[in-house]
Amino acid sequence: MKEISDIARFYAVRNALMHGKARAGPVMGKVIAEHPSLRARIGEVREKVGRVVEEVNKLDRNSLVSLAERLQITIRVEKGKEERRWPPLENADSYGLIVTRMAPEPNGYPTLGHVKGLLVPFIYARLYKGKFLLRFEDTNPRVEKLEYYEALRRELGLILEAAEAELGLSPGRWDEEVIESCDIPRMYELAERLIADGNAYICMCPARVVRKNRKNGISCEHRDLSRETNLELWRKMLEGEFKEGEVHLRLNTDIEHPNRTMRDPGIFRIVEHPHPIHGDKYLVYPTYDFSVSVEDALTGVTHAHRSKEFETHAAVQSEVVRMLGLRRYEMIQFGRVTVQGVPLSKRFLRHLVRARILEWDDPRLPTIRGVLKRGIDPRALVRFFYELGPSKVDATISMDAIFAHNRKIVDPLAPRYMFVPDPIRLTMFDVPHDLMAKVKVHPDKPELGARDIVVKREMGKAFVYMPSSDAQELEDGDEIRLWCLGNVRIRSVLADEVTSHYLPGEKTDVKVIQWAPSSEFTPAKVFKPISVYSYEMRVGFGEPAMRELKPRDRVQLFRFGFAVVDDIKEGTVELIFSHK
Repeated sequence: MKEISDIARFYAVRNALMHGKARAGPVMGKVIAEHPSLRARIGEVREKVGRVVEEVNKLDRNSLVSLAERLQITIRVEKGKEERRWPPLENADSYGLIVTRMAPEPNGYPTLGHVKGLLVPFIYARLYKGKFLLRFEDTNPRVEKLEYYEALRRELGLILEAAEAELGLSPGRWDEEVIESCDIPRMYELAERLIADGNAYICMCPARVVRKNRKNGISCEHRDLSRETNLELWRKMLEGEFKEGEVHLRLNTDIEHPNRTMRDPGIFRIVEHPHPIHGDKYLVYPTYDFSVSVEDALTGVTHAHRSKEFETHAAVQSEVVRMLGLRRYEMIQFGRVTVQGVPLSKRFLRHLVRARILEWDDPRLPTIRGVLKRGIDPRALVRFFYELGPSKVDATISMDAIFAHNRKIVDPLAPRYMFVPDPIRLTMFDVPHDLMAKVKVHPDKPELGARDIVVKREMGKAFVYMPSSDAQELEDGDEIRLWCLGNVRIRSVLADEVTSHYLPGEKTDVKVIQWAPSSEFTPAKVFKPISVYSYEMRVGFGEPAMRELKPRDRVQLFRFGFAVVDDIKEGTVELIFSHK
Protein backbone atom coordinates (compact mmCIF):
# COMPACT_ATOMS: atom_id res chain seq x y z
CA MET A 1 0.00 0.00 0.00
CA LYS A 2 3.05 2.33 0.03
CA GLU A 3 2.46 3.26 -3.62
CA ILE A 4 -1.18 4.06 -2.80
CA SER A 5 -0.06 6.32 0.04
CA ASP A 6 2.26 8.17 -2.34
CA ILE A 7 -0.50 8.72 -4.89
CA ALA A 8 -2.95 9.77 -2.16
CA ARG A 9 -0.39 12.19 -0.70
CA PHE A 10 0.15 13.81 -4.10
CA TYR A 11 -3.55 14.47 -4.63
CA ALA A 12 -4.21 15.37 -0.98
CA VAL A 13 -1.55 18.09 -1.09
CA ARG A 14 -2.87 19.33 -4.45
CA ASN A 15 -6.45 19.36 -3.07
CA ALA A 16 -5.35 21.24 0.04
CA LEU A 17 -3.50 23.87 -1.99
CA MET A 18 -6.52 24.45 -4.22
CA HIS A 19 -9.23 24.51 -1.55
CA GLY A 20 -7.53 25.20 1.75
CA LYS A 21 -8.18 21.72 3.08
CA ALA A 22 -7.96 18.24 1.57
CA ARG A 23 -11.06 16.07 1.41
CA ALA A 24 -10.95 12.28 1.32
CA GLY A 25 -13.67 11.90 -1.34
CA PRO A 26 -11.92 13.66 -4.24
CA VAL A 27 -8.57 12.09 -3.27
CA MET A 28 -10.18 8.64 -3.28
CA GLY A 29 -11.57 9.37 -6.74
CA LYS A 30 -8.12 10.22 -8.09
CA VAL A 31 -6.51 7.12 -6.58
CA ILE A 32 -9.18 4.79 -7.96
CA ALA A 33 -9.01 6.53 -11.35
CA GLU A 34 -5.30 5.70 -11.57
CA HIS A 35 -5.77 2.14 -10.32
CA PRO A 36 -9.32 0.91 -11.12
CA SER A 37 -8.45 -2.60 -9.88
CA LEU A 38 -8.31 -1.19 -6.33
CA ARG A 39 -12.11 -1.06 -6.27
CA ALA A 40 -11.92 -4.65 -5.04
CA ARG A 41 -10.00 -3.37 -1.97
CA ILE A 42 -12.01 -0.22 -1.49
CA GLY A 43 -12.19 -0.50 2.31
CA GLU A 44 -8.44 -0.83 2.65
CA VAL A 45 -7.82 2.04 0.25
CA ARG A 46 -10.35 4.29 2.01
CA GLU A 47 -8.62 3.73 5.34
CA LYS A 48 -5.19 4.51 3.86
CA VAL A 49 -6.42 7.63 2.05
CA GLY A 50 -8.15 8.83 5.21
CA ARG A 51 -4.91 8.66 7.17
CA VAL A 52 -2.96 10.49 4.46
CA VAL A 53 -5.60 13.26 4.22
CA GLU A 54 -5.55 13.65 8.00
CA GLU A 55 -1.75 14.00 7.97
CA VAL A 56 -1.81 16.57 5.15
CA ASN A 57 -4.50 18.67 6.84
CA LYS A 58 -2.28 19.01 9.94
CA LEU A 59 0.41 20.82 7.91
CA ASP A 60 0.70 24.59 7.99
CA ARG A 61 0.77 26.54 4.71
CA ASN A 62 4.57 26.76 4.50
CA SER A 63 5.00 23.03 5.11
CA LEU A 64 2.31 22.30 2.54
CA VAL A 65 4.04 24.43 -0.11
CA SER A 66 7.40 22.84 0.68
CA LEU A 67 5.94 19.33 0.35
CA ALA A 68 4.28 20.32 -2.93
CA GLU A 69 7.65 21.42 -4.30
CA ARG A 70 9.22 18.07 -3.37
CA LEU A 71 6.34 16.22 -5.01
CA GLN A 72 6.58 18.47 -8.10
CA ILE A 73 2.96 19.55 -7.79
CA THR A 74 1.83 22.48 -9.94
CA ILE A 75 -1.59 24.14 -9.75
CA ARG A 76 -3.14 25.67 -12.85
CA VAL A 77 -5.13 28.71 -11.81
CA GLU A 78 -8.05 28.78 -14.22
CA LYS A 79 -10.99 29.39 -11.96
CA GLY A 80 -11.32 33.08 -12.79
CA LYS A 81 -11.31 32.29 -16.48
CA GLU A 82 -13.92 29.58 -15.97
CA GLU A 83 -16.19 31.86 -13.91
CA ARG A 84 -16.27 34.46 -16.68
CA ARG A 85 -17.57 31.87 -19.12
CA TRP A 86 -20.90 31.75 -17.31
CA PRO A 87 -23.11 34.83 -17.29
CA PRO A 88 -23.74 36.41 -13.88
CA LEU A 89 -26.86 35.56 -11.95
CA GLU A 90 -29.72 37.96 -12.39
CA ASN A 91 -30.04 40.45 -9.52
CA ALA A 92 -27.41 38.59 -7.50
CA ASP A 93 -26.47 41.78 -5.65
CA SER A 94 -30.01 42.00 -4.24
CA TYR A 95 -29.50 38.96 -2.03
CA GLY A 96 -27.22 38.52 0.94
CA LEU A 97 -26.83 34.77 0.38
CA ILE A 98 -27.42 33.08 -2.96
CA VAL A 99 -29.51 29.92 -2.56
CA THR A 100 -30.14 27.57 -5.47
CA ARG A 101 -31.67 24.14 -5.70
CA MET A 102 -32.28 21.11 -7.83
CA ALA A 103 -35.76 19.67 -7.42
CA PRO A 104 -36.04 16.25 -9.08
CA GLU A 105 -39.12 14.08 -8.82
CA PRO A 106 -38.30 10.56 -7.56
CA ASN A 107 -40.22 8.90 -10.39
CA GLY A 108 -37.34 7.06 -12.05
CA TYR A 109 -33.60 6.80 -12.24
CA PRO A 110 -31.79 10.03 -13.16
CA THR A 111 -30.81 10.56 -16.79
CA LEU A 112 -28.33 12.75 -18.65
CA GLY A 113 -31.01 15.45 -18.62
CA HIS A 114 -30.69 15.57 -14.83
CA VAL A 115 -26.97 16.28 -15.07
CA LYS A 116 -27.52 19.74 -16.54
CA GLY A 117 -30.40 20.37 -14.13
CA LEU A 118 -28.04 19.53 -11.29
CA LEU A 119 -24.88 21.29 -12.40
CA VAL A 120 -26.36 24.65 -13.41
CA PRO A 121 -27.69 25.57 -9.94
CA PHE A 122 -24.82 23.81 -8.15
CA ILE A 123 -22.11 25.66 -10.07
CA TYR A 124 -23.81 29.02 -9.49
CA ALA A 125 -24.18 28.31 -5.77
CA ARG A 126 -20.49 27.52 -5.47
CA LEU A 127 -19.30 30.42 -7.66
CA TYR A 128 -21.28 32.82 -5.45
CA LYS A 129 -20.25 31.10 -2.19
CA GLY A 130 -23.91 30.34 -1.59
CA LYS A 131 -26.08 27.42 -0.56
CA PHE A 132 -27.25 24.52 -2.70
CA LEU A 133 -30.33 22.41 -1.88
CA LEU A 134 -31.44 19.01 -3.12
CA ARG A 135 -35.22 18.96 -2.90
CA PHE A 136 -37.38 15.98 -3.74
CA GLU A 137 -40.59 17.04 -5.48
CA ASP A 138 -42.57 14.04 -4.30
CA THR A 139 -46.25 15.05 -4.44
CA ASN A 140 -47.30 12.62 -7.17
CA PRO A 141 -47.26 9.31 -5.27
CA ARG A 142 -48.57 7.20 -8.14
CA VAL A 143 -45.19 7.25 -9.92
CA GLU A 144 -42.77 7.64 -6.99
CA LYS A 145 -40.77 4.91 -5.24
CA LEU A 146 -38.27 4.81 -2.39
CA GLU A 147 -35.65 3.26 -4.66
CA TYR A 148 -35.75 6.39 -6.81
CA TYR A 149 -34.97 8.65 -3.84
CA GLU A 150 -31.90 6.54 -3.12
CA ALA A 151 -30.87 6.42 -6.77
CA LEU A 152 -31.04 10.22 -6.99
CA ARG A 153 -29.00 10.67 -3.83
CA ARG A 154 -26.35 8.19 -4.93
CA GLU A 155 -25.98 9.15 -8.58
CA LEU A 156 -26.35 12.91 -8.23
CA GLY A 157 -23.83 12.65 -5.41
CA LEU A 158 -21.33 11.01 -7.76
CA ILE A 159 -21.75 13.86 -10.25
CA LEU A 160 -21.20 16.51 -7.58
CA GLU A 161 -18.07 14.77 -6.30
CA ALA A 162 -16.82 14.74 -9.88
CA ALA A 163 -17.66 18.45 -10.19
CA GLU A 164 -15.44 19.18 -7.23
CA ALA A 165 -12.61 17.10 -8.70
CA GLU A 166 -12.96 18.47 -12.24
CA LEU A 167 -13.90 22.11 -11.63
CA GLY A 168 -12.50 22.70 -8.16
CA LEU A 169 -15.91 23.73 -6.80
CA SER A 170 -16.11 22.70 -3.17
CA PRO A 171 -17.81 21.10 -1.37
CA GLY A 172 -18.98 18.59 -3.97
CA ARG A 173 -22.30 17.83 -2.32
CA TRP A 174 -25.59 19.54 -1.49
CA ASP A 175 -25.76 21.64 1.65
CA GLU A 176 -29.26 20.56 2.65
CA GLU A 177 -31.82 17.96 1.63
CA VAL A 178 -35.53 18.83 1.57
CA ILE A 179 -38.43 16.39 1.24
CA GLU A 180 -41.27 18.40 -0.26
CA SER A 181 -44.05 16.07 0.88
CA CYS A 182 -43.10 16.69 4.52
CA ASP A 183 -44.43 20.24 4.07
CA ILE A 184 -47.90 19.16 2.92
CA PRO A 185 -49.58 20.26 6.21
CA ARG A 186 -48.10 23.73 5.71
CA MET A 187 -49.37 23.71 2.11
CA TYR A 188 -52.86 22.86 3.35
CA GLU A 189 -52.75 25.97 5.55
CA LEU A 190 -51.73 28.14 2.62
CA ALA A 191 -54.43 26.62 0.40
CA GLU A 192 -57.02 27.42 3.04
CA ARG A 193 -55.76 31.01 3.13
CA LEU A 194 -56.23 31.28 -0.65
CA ILE A 195 -59.81 30.02 -0.30
CA ALA A 196 -60.56 32.38 2.58
CA ASP A 197 -59.22 35.31 0.51
CA GLY A 198 -61.39 34.36 -2.45
CA ASN A 199 -58.37 33.39 -4.55
CA ALA A 200 -59.21 29.69 -4.93
CA TYR A 201 -62.36 27.60 -5.30
CA ILE A 202 -63.47 23.97 -5.37
CA CYS A 203 -64.33 22.74 -8.86
CA MET A 204 -66.47 19.63 -9.35
CA CYS A 205 -66.47 19.60 -13.16
CA PRO A 206 -65.29 16.46 -14.99
CA ALA A 207 -61.78 16.74 -16.43
CA ARG A 208 -63.04 16.89 -20.04
CA VAL A 209 -65.30 19.86 -19.16
CA VAL A 210 -62.42 21.64 -17.42
CA ARG A 211 -60.21 21.19 -20.47
CA LYS A 212 -62.92 22.47 -22.81
CA ASN A 213 -63.76 25.51 -20.67
CA ARG A 214 -60.14 26.50 -20.21
CA LYS A 215 -59.52 26.18 -23.94
CA ASN A 216 -62.50 28.39 -24.76
CA GLY A 217 -62.09 30.82 -21.85
CA ILE A 218 -65.41 29.86 -20.22
CA SER A 219 -65.80 30.28 -16.46
CA CYS A 220 -66.49 27.21 -14.33
CA GLU A 221 -70.04 27.05 -12.90
CA HIS A 222 -68.53 26.60 -9.39
CA ARG A 223 -66.43 29.73 -9.57
CA ASP A 224 -68.97 31.88 -7.80
CA LEU A 225 -69.50 29.61 -4.77
CA SER A 226 -69.21 31.47 -1.47
CA ARG A 227 -65.99 31.35 0.48
CA GLU A 228 -67.76 29.53 3.29
CA THR A 229 -69.02 26.85 0.88
CA ASN A 230 -65.56 26.45 -0.64
CA LEU A 231 -63.96 26.07 2.80
CA GLU A 232 -66.53 23.43 3.74
CA LEU A 233 -65.92 21.51 0.49
CA TRP A 234 -62.16 21.78 1.01
CA ARG A 235 -62.42 20.23 4.46
CA LYS A 236 -64.60 17.43 3.11
CA MET A 237 -61.98 16.91 0.42
CA LEU A 238 -59.30 16.52 3.10
CA GLU A 239 -61.50 14.18 5.15
CA GLY A 240 -61.94 11.76 2.25
CA GLU A 241 -65.58 12.43 1.39
CA PHE A 242 -64.75 12.70 -2.32
CA LYS A 243 -63.15 10.20 -4.68
CA GLU A 244 -60.21 10.79 -6.98
CA GLY A 245 -61.23 12.92 -9.96
CA GLU A 246 -64.47 14.19 -8.39
CA VAL A 247 -63.16 17.53 -7.11
CA HIS A 248 -60.07 19.67 -7.24
CA LEU A 249 -58.98 23.06 -5.96
CA ARG A 250 -58.39 25.69 -8.63
CA LEU A 251 -56.78 29.11 -8.51
CA ASN A 252 -59.15 31.99 -9.21
CA THR A 253 -57.31 33.97 -11.89
CA ASP A 254 -58.31 35.15 -15.37
CA ILE A 255 -60.18 32.53 -17.39
CA GLU A 256 -59.52 34.54 -20.58
CA HIS A 257 -55.79 35.02 -19.96
CA PRO A 258 -53.75 34.75 -23.21
CA ASN A 259 -51.47 32.23 -21.47
CA ARG A 260 -53.79 29.23 -21.13
CA THR A 261 -51.73 27.90 -18.25
CA MET A 262 -52.97 30.90 -16.28
CA ARG A 263 -56.66 30.11 -16.82
CA ASP A 264 -57.81 28.98 -13.35
CA PRO A 265 -55.09 26.33 -12.98
CA GLY A 266 -55.60 23.39 -10.66
CA ILE A 267 -53.49 23.54 -7.50
CA PHE A 268 -54.72 20.55 -5.42
CA ARG A 269 -56.23 17.18 -6.38
CA ILE A 270 -57.08 13.83 -4.81
CA VAL A 271 -54.67 10.94 -5.40
CA GLU A 272 -55.84 7.56 -4.07
CA HIS A 273 -52.46 5.94 -3.91
CA PRO A 274 -50.08 5.38 -0.97
CA HIS A 275 -47.09 7.66 -0.75
CA PRO A 276 -43.67 5.93 -0.63
CA ILE A 277 -42.78 7.81 2.58
CA HIS A 278 -46.10 8.75 4.20
CA GLY A 279 -48.25 5.81 3.16
CA ASP A 280 -51.97 6.67 3.39
CA LYS A 281 -51.46 9.73 5.59
CA TYR A 282 -52.45 12.14 2.81
CA LEU A 283 -55.20 11.97 0.22
CA VAL A 284 -54.97 15.49 -1.22
CA TYR A 285 -51.79 16.52 -3.00
CA PRO A 286 -50.63 19.84 -4.47
CA THR A 287 -49.88 20.17 -8.16
CA TYR A 288 -46.41 21.03 -9.37
CA ASP A 289 -47.15 24.73 -9.86
CA PHE A 290 -48.35 25.18 -6.29
CA SER A 291 -45.76 23.06 -4.50
CA VAL A 292 -42.75 24.44 -6.35
CA SER A 293 -43.89 28.03 -5.76
CA VAL A 294 -44.38 27.52 -2.05
CA GLU A 295 -41.24 25.44 -1.48
CA ASP A 296 -38.94 27.83 -3.27
CA ALA A 297 -40.28 30.67 -1.13
CA LEU A 298 -40.23 28.77 2.18
CA THR A 299 -36.75 27.22 1.77
CA GLY A 300 -35.01 30.52 1.01
CA VAL A 301 -34.28 29.91 -2.67
CA THR A 302 -33.11 33.12 -4.36
CA HIS A 303 -32.63 31.74 -7.89
CA ALA A 304 -34.85 28.89 -9.03
CA HIS A 305 -33.40 27.26 -12.14
CA ARG A 306 -35.68 25.07 -14.19
CA SER A 307 -35.94 23.64 -17.67
CA LYS A 308 -37.42 25.96 -20.31
CA GLU A 309 -40.32 23.53 -20.81
CA PHE A 310 -41.84 25.05 -17.63
CA GLU A 311 -41.51 28.63 -18.88
CA THR A 312 -45.27 29.08 -19.37
CA HIS A 313 -45.82 27.93 -15.79
CA ALA A 314 -43.68 30.71 -14.33
CA ALA A 315 -46.64 33.12 -14.44
CA VAL A 316 -48.79 30.73 -12.39
CA GLN A 317 -46.03 30.26 -9.84
CA SER A 318 -45.47 34.00 -9.54
CA GLU A 319 -49.20 34.49 -9.02
CA VAL A 320 -49.29 31.91 -6.21
CA VAL A 321 -46.41 33.68 -4.48
CA ARG A 322 -48.10 37.06 -4.91
CA MET A 323 -51.51 35.91 -3.64
CA LEU A 324 -49.95 34.33 -0.55
CA GLY A 325 -47.64 37.25 0.14
CA LEU A 326 -44.60 34.98 0.18
CA ARG A 327 -41.00 36.03 -0.40
CA ARG A 328 -40.28 36.57 -4.09
CA TYR A 329 -37.29 35.06 -5.89
CA GLU A 330 -35.74 34.87 -9.35
CA MET A 331 -37.15 32.29 -11.79
CA ILE A 332 -34.56 31.32 -14.38
CA GLN A 333 -35.10 29.02 -17.35
CA PHE A 334 -32.39 27.07 -19.15
CA GLY A 335 -32.58 25.11 -22.39
CA ARG A 336 -33.61 21.49 -22.50
CA VAL A 337 -31.13 18.82 -23.45
CA THR A 338 -31.94 16.00 -25.84
CA VAL A 339 -29.54 13.31 -26.96
CA GLN A 340 -29.43 12.56 -30.65
CA GLY A 341 -31.20 9.26 -31.29
CA VAL A 342 -31.68 8.53 -27.56
CA PRO A 343 -34.97 9.18 -25.68
CA LEU A 344 -34.55 10.91 -22.30
CA SER A 345 -38.23 10.81 -21.28
CA LYS A 346 -38.63 8.78 -18.10
CA ARG A 347 -42.16 7.94 -19.19
CA PHE A 348 -40.69 6.22 -22.24
CA LEU A 349 -37.90 4.57 -20.24
CA ARG A 350 -40.30 3.29 -17.57
CA HIS A 351 -42.29 1.58 -20.30
CA LEU A 352 -39.18 -0.29 -21.46
CA VAL A 353 -38.30 -1.31 -17.92
CA ARG A 354 -41.82 -2.42 -17.01
CA ALA A 355 -41.96 -4.48 -20.19
CA ARG A 356 -38.68 -6.11 -19.05
CA ILE A 357 -37.03 -5.11 -22.29
CA LEU A 358 -34.29 -3.28 -20.41
CA GLU A 359 -33.06 -2.59 -16.88
CA TRP A 360 -32.37 0.93 -15.58
CA ASP A 361 -28.62 0.32 -15.63
CA ASP A 362 -28.50 -1.03 -19.18
CA PRO A 363 -25.52 0.66 -20.92
CA ARG A 364 -27.78 1.44 -23.89
CA LEU A 365 -29.91 3.77 -21.76
CA PRO A 366 -29.19 7.47 -21.13
CA THR A 367 -29.61 6.99 -17.37
CA ILE A 368 -26.65 8.09 -15.27
CA ARG A 369 -26.16 4.55 -14.02
CA GLY A 370 -26.35 3.19 -17.56
CA VAL A 371 -23.79 5.71 -18.83
CA LEU A 372 -21.44 5.02 -15.91
CA LYS A 373 -21.79 1.28 -16.41
CA ARG A 374 -20.68 1.86 -19.99
CA GLY A 375 -17.41 3.21 -18.63
CA ILE A 376 -18.03 6.95 -18.85
CA ASP A 377 -16.23 8.79 -16.07
CA PRO A 378 -18.47 11.24 -14.12
CA ARG A 379 -15.82 13.91 -14.69
CA ALA A 380 -16.43 13.65 -18.44
CA LEU A 381 -20.11 14.42 -17.90
CA VAL A 382 -19.23 17.37 -15.67
CA ARG A 383 -16.78 18.79 -18.18
CA PHE A 384 -19.19 18.36 -21.09
CA PHE A 385 -22.14 20.06 -19.37
CA TYR A 386 -19.93 22.76 -17.91
CA GLU A 387 -18.77 23.70 -21.39
CA LEU A 388 -22.34 23.46 -22.66
CA GLY A 389 -23.20 26.14 -20.08
CA PRO A 390 -26.53 27.47 -18.75
CA SER A 391 -27.83 28.57 -22.15
CA LYS A 392 -31.56 29.08 -22.58
CA VAL A 393 -31.34 27.56 -26.05
CA ASP A 394 -32.47 23.93 -26.37
CA ALA A 395 -29.57 21.67 -27.36
CA THR A 396 -29.45 18.31 -29.09
CA ILE A 397 -26.20 16.70 -28.10
CA SER A 398 -24.29 13.78 -29.54
CA MET A 399 -22.93 11.03 -27.33
CA ASP A 400 -19.75 11.33 -29.40
CA ALA A 401 -19.11 14.70 -27.75
CA ILE A 402 -19.30 13.11 -24.30
CA PHE A 403 -17.10 10.26 -25.51
CA ALA A 404 -14.48 12.80 -26.60
CA HIS A 405 -14.27 14.19 -23.07
CA ASN A 406 -14.17 10.71 -21.60
CA ARG A 407 -11.36 9.70 -23.96
CA LYS A 408 -9.19 12.51 -22.58
CA ILE A 409 -9.69 11.16 -19.06
CA VAL A 410 -9.35 7.41 -19.61
CA ASP A 411 -6.70 7.34 -22.35
CA PRO A 412 -3.81 8.25 -19.99
CA LEU A 413 -4.98 5.64 -17.45
CA ALA A 414 -6.37 2.64 -19.32
CA PRO A 415 -3.94 -0.28 -19.77
CA ARG A 416 -3.74 -1.74 -23.28
CA TYR A 417 -4.78 -5.30 -24.11
CA MET A 418 -5.27 -7.31 -27.28
CA PHE A 419 -8.72 -8.71 -28.01
CA VAL A 420 -9.35 -10.75 -31.17
CA PRO A 421 -13.04 -10.68 -32.20
CA ASP A 422 -14.35 -13.50 -34.39
CA PRO A 423 -10.93 -15.22 -34.40
CA ILE A 424 -9.43 -17.28 -37.17
CA ARG A 425 -6.19 -19.26 -36.79
CA LEU A 426 -3.02 -17.90 -38.36
CA THR A 427 -0.30 -20.48 -39.01
CA MET A 428 3.27 -19.23 -39.36
CA PHE A 429 5.85 -21.38 -41.19
CA ASP A 430 9.63 -21.12 -41.07
CA VAL A 431 9.65 -20.04 -37.43
CA PRO A 432 13.27 -20.38 -36.21
CA HIS A 433 12.58 -20.36 -32.45
CA ASP A 434 10.00 -19.59 -29.80
CA LEU A 435 8.64 -16.10 -30.30
CA MET A 436 8.14 -13.56 -27.54
CA ALA A 437 6.22 -10.30 -27.57
CA LYS A 438 6.95 -7.61 -24.99
CA VAL A 439 3.66 -5.69 -24.75
CA LYS A 440 3.75 -2.36 -22.92
CA VAL A 441 1.01 -1.85 -20.36
CA HIS A 442 0.71 1.75 -21.59
CA PRO A 443 2.67 3.23 -24.48
CA ASP A 444 3.15 6.58 -22.71
CA LYS A 445 3.96 5.19 -19.27
CA PRO A 446 7.10 3.06 -19.39
CA GLU A 447 7.14 3.00 -15.60
CA LEU A 448 4.13 0.64 -15.71
CA GLY A 449 6.31 -1.96 -17.39
CA ALA A 450 5.44 -4.60 -19.95
CA ARG A 451 4.22 -8.18 -20.07
CA ASP A 452 5.77 -11.03 -22.02
CA ILE A 453 3.65 -13.25 -24.25
CA VAL A 454 5.40 -16.37 -25.51
CA VAL A 455 4.35 -18.18 -28.69
CA LYS A 456 5.85 -21.67 -28.76
CA ARG A 457 7.51 -23.04 -31.90
CA GLU A 458 6.23 -26.47 -32.91
CA MET A 459 8.27 -28.23 -35.59
CA GLY A 460 9.08 -25.00 -37.38
CA LYS A 461 5.56 -23.61 -37.05
CA ALA A 462 3.76 -21.29 -34.64
CA PHE A 463 0.05 -20.58 -34.22
CA VAL A 464 -1.90 -17.51 -33.14
CA TYR A 465 -5.43 -16.18 -33.65
CA MET A 466 -6.17 -13.06 -35.68
CA PRO A 467 -9.45 -11.20 -36.41
CA SER A 468 -11.36 -12.79 -39.26
CA SER A 469 -12.32 -9.31 -40.51
CA ASP A 470 -8.64 -8.61 -41.18
CA ALA A 471 -8.19 -12.01 -42.80
CA GLN A 472 -10.94 -11.22 -45.30
CA GLU A 473 -8.98 -8.20 -46.54
CA LEU A 474 -5.74 -10.12 -47.12
CA GLU A 475 -4.36 -11.49 -50.36
CA ASP A 476 -1.51 -13.90 -51.05
CA GLY A 477 1.81 -12.11 -50.73
CA ASP A 478 0.57 -9.36 -48.36
CA GLU A 479 2.81 -8.55 -45.44
CA ILE A 480 1.40 -7.69 -42.03
CA ARG A 481 2.82 -7.14 -38.57
CA LEU A 482 1.57 -8.92 -35.46
CA TRP A 483 1.67 -6.27 -32.73
CA CYS A 484 4.94 -6.49 -30.74
CA LEU A 485 5.60 -10.01 -32.11
CA GLY A 486 6.88 -9.90 -35.69
CA ASN A 487 6.01 -9.78 -39.38
CA VAL A 488 4.54 -12.45 -41.66
CA ARG A 489 3.91 -12.76 -45.39
CA ILE A 490 0.57 -14.32 -46.33
CA ARG A 491 0.65 -17.64 -48.20
CA SER A 492 -3.06 -18.40 -48.38
CA VAL A 493 -6.39 -17.29 -46.96
CA LEU A 494 -8.80 -20.17 -46.38
CA ALA A 495 -12.25 -20.28 -44.81
CA ASP A 496 -10.96 -21.50 -41.45
CA GLU A 497 -7.24 -20.69 -41.54
CA VAL A 498 -4.68 -18.20 -42.78
CA THR A 499 -1.18 -19.48 -43.55
CA SER A 500 1.96 -17.37 -43.69
CA HIS A 501 5.76 -17.25 -43.67
CA TYR A 502 7.43 -15.80 -40.59
CA LEU A 503 9.75 -12.90 -41.50
CA PRO A 504 12.70 -11.90 -39.36
CA GLY A 505 13.23 -8.19 -38.83
CA GLU A 506 10.91 -5.38 -37.75
CA LYS A 507 9.44 -3.75 -40.81
CA THR A 508 6.89 -1.26 -39.47
CA ASP A 509 5.40 0.33 -42.58
CA VAL A 510 2.80 -2.44 -42.92
CA LYS A 511 -0.59 -3.00 -41.37
CA VAL A 512 -0.42 -3.90 -37.67
CA ILE A 513 -3.05 -6.22 -36.19
CA GLN A 514 -3.82 -7.71 -32.78
CA TRP A 515 -3.54 -11.41 -32.02
CA ALA A 516 -3.84 -14.00 -29.26
CA PRO A 517 -1.69 -17.10 -28.74
CA SER A 518 -3.52 -20.28 -29.75
CA SER A 519 -2.12 -22.30 -26.84
CA GLU A 520 -3.10 -19.85 -24.11
CA PHE A 521 -5.79 -17.20 -24.41
CA THR A 522 -8.60 -15.65 -22.41
CA PRO A 523 -12.17 -16.14 -23.68
CA ALA A 524 -13.84 -12.76 -23.90
CA LYS A 525 -16.99 -11.14 -25.18
CA VAL A 526 -17.83 -7.48 -25.62
CA PHE A 527 -21.33 -6.02 -25.37
CA LYS A 528 -21.46 -3.15 -27.85
CA PRO A 529 -24.49 -0.79 -27.54
CA ILE A 530 -26.00 0.27 -30.87
CA SER A 531 -29.28 1.94 -29.89
CA VAL A 532 -31.85 1.69 -27.11
CA TYR A 533 -33.27 -1.41 -28.80
CA SER A 534 -30.18 -3.02 -30.29
CA TYR A 535 -26.66 -4.13 -29.50
CA GLU A 536 -23.86 -6.18 -30.98
CA MET A 537 -22.08 -8.98 -29.13
CA ARG A 538 -18.48 -9.52 -30.21
CA VAL A 539 -17.02 -12.81 -29.05
CA GLY A 540 -13.39 -13.79 -29.29
CA PHE A 541 -10.07 -14.41 -27.56
CA GLY A 542 -8.02 -12.04 -25.48
CA GLU A 543 -4.39 -12.22 -24.51
CA PRO A 544 -3.55 -14.31 -21.40
CA ALA A 545 -3.16 -11.29 -19.06
CA MET A 546 -6.84 -10.40 -19.48
CA ARG A 547 -7.76 -13.18 -17.08
CA GLU A 548 -6.33 -11.00 -14.29
CA LEU A 549 -8.84 -8.21 -14.89
CA LYS A 550 -11.48 -7.34 -12.31
CA PRO A 551 -15.02 -5.94 -12.68
CA ARG A 552 -15.08 -2.16 -13.35
CA ASP A 553 -11.53 -2.13 -14.69
CA ARG A 554 -11.24 0.25 -17.64
CA VAL A 555 -9.12 -0.95 -20.55
CA GLN A 556 -8.27 -0.03 -24.09
CA LEU A 557 -8.52 -2.95 -26.49
CA PHE A 558 -5.95 -2.45 -29.23
CA ARG A 559 -7.63 -1.46 -32.52
CA PHE A 560 -11.05 -2.06 -30.97
CA GLY A 561 -11.74 0.70 -28.48
CA PHE A 562 -12.17 1.51 -24.81
CA ALA A 563 -14.17 -0.90 -22.69
CA VAL A 564 -14.99 -1.62 -19.07
CA VAL A 565 -15.06 -5.05 -17.45
CA ASP A 566 -18.61 -5.94 -16.48
CA ASP A 567 -18.15 -9.44 -15.08
CA ILE A 568 -16.03 -12.58 -15.22
CA LYS A 569 -17.96 -15.83 -15.51
CA GLU A 570 -16.36 -19.26 -15.70
CA GLY A 571 -13.12 -17.80 -16.99
CA THR A 572 -14.75 -15.60 -19.65
CA VAL A 573 -14.16 -11.88 -19.36
CA GLU A 574 -17.34 -9.94 -20.16
CA LEU A 575 -16.81 -6.34 -21.20
CA ILE A 576 -18.98 -3.40 -22.19
CA PHE A 577 -17.77 -1.31 -25.11
CA SER A 578 -17.41 2.36 -24.18
CA HIS A 579 -16.33 4.07 -27.39
CA LYS A 580 -13.43 4.30 -29.81
